[in-house]
Amino acid sequence: MFENFRDTLIFIEWVTFFAVLIVLAIQFFNLYRISRVKDAVLHDNWNWTEVVRSIFHWLVPFGSQGMKDHPFVTLGYFFFHFSFIFTLIFLSSHVFTNTGWLGGGSLIADLTALVFMVSVVFIVIRRLIAPEVRIVTTLSDYLLLALVTALFITGYYMGFHPGTELGINYENILIIHILLSELLIILIPFTKLGHMILFFFTRAIIGVEFGARRGVKSW
Repeated sequence: MFENFRDTLIFIEWVTFFAVLIVLAIQFFNLYRISRVKDAVLHDNWNWTEVVRSIFHWLVPFGSQGMKDHPFVTLGYFFFHFSFIFTLIFLSSHVFTNTGWLGGGSLIADLTALVFMVSVVFIVIRRLIAPEVRIVTTLSDYLLLALVTALFITGYYMGFHPGTELGINYENILIIHILLSELLIILIPFTKLGHMILFFFTRAIIGVEFGARRGVKSW
């Protein structure tokens, strides 16, 4: 019975994923259409070299001047994103194989989880005490961070420390993990989670504006 219920949840998750892709495609089309009218000069000066340079320098740690000026913030946020993506792709049991690309080595998983949790604590403390960040932080920022953290913890526990050590059944953890992932996917087009996709478009536009039009670095 549980297998059928789990399969139903996974099916709903895939439906949700493709539905969100459609919503994102519609949003991008509308933004592009508006941009062609209001930012015609930008499109006339489009330069893929500057686009790639801009994106590259903001994906590499300390690739931009802002990152160099705030090294601890840079490390905190890069560790946060890297540990999450690393676990999702290389250690996750739902990527290509039953054990992930790097197998089920719990030591690597434990270290990655530790790095992730330390970075989460750093991000929360910074949002609470740094004035320039606190004034632009809302309740939704904390809720989104809590959602991502809960998704990571349930996946980590389910993949590398299954059992009843915490008095929670494996199947219940799996259901919670799937539901959290569905919620995260749904929220992508409507919250700041959209930066995982919009980042590339934003950096591309800034790269063209500064690099191609003004002849200066965009980082």
